[in-house]
Amino acid sequence: MLNISWRERNLRIHCGYYMGRIDGIEGTNLKRAYLNFQRDNGLVADGIYGQNTDNKLIEVIRNLQNLLNKYGYGLAVDGLAGNSTVDALKNFQSRNGLPVDGIAGMQTYAKLNGGSPTPAPSHYTCKYFKDSEFTCKCGCGLNLQKDSIKRIADEIREHFGRPAIISSGTRCAKHNREVGGVAGSYHTKGTAIDIIVSGVSGADVLAYTKQIVAQGRARYTYGGTKQMGQAVHIDCGDRQ
Repeated sequence: MLNISWRERNLRIHCGYYMGRIDGIEGTNLKRAYLNFQRDNGLVADGIYGQNTDNKLIEVIRNLQNLLNKYGYGLAVDGLAGNSTVDALKNFQSRNGLPVDGIAGMQTYAKLNGGSPTPAPSHYTCKYFKDSEFTCKCGCGLNLQKDSIKRIADEIREHFGRPAIISSGTRCAKHNREVGGVAGSYHTKGTAIDIIVSGVSGADVLAYTKQIVAQGRARYTYGGTKQMGQAVHIDCGDRQ
């Protein structure tokens, strides 16, 4: 059965039943959220969190994750409204002109259920990289990588003619904080990579990525720091 914090998270993202703090305390507001959720989902509306309520709450979040995955978000379908699910939902809302609040309400569900949404997935198929190589390294399954940066990854690999590793692609908000990324990093938006080219110095890779930036095809690149090692960062800003 879900612990109290997960109940709070799930009941917030699904229709905003719970809007209090995520504090793991089963207070009055959370019990009221149980009651309203039960009433709206054909359950016994007693405000008591039992197995039937638990099963239904996990089911609706799994459904939300499956809907988001139809548009390319690559979420683990686990019934838990963690940071990766919230990030994906906000990205979907932003791309589709919806209020970006991380709450799947009537408008968001209408869009997800056939309202001609703008998909998250890129339609560019990399020549040298699998989509999974751009997925968040924390294991959450989030992959928001866009065409713009995937093309550049292929271009770098093609230019040097050597195997390359995407050491960082998409990052969920939690992982971005853990690795010291700046808030709002383009990694969290799917338009940035850190790349290492086998047998090529980071300085040489950086020299090439600077040419890409100078040509206006990317926003920014850097490398050569102790933290980065041989990896080079390049991002396309808000380009899709």
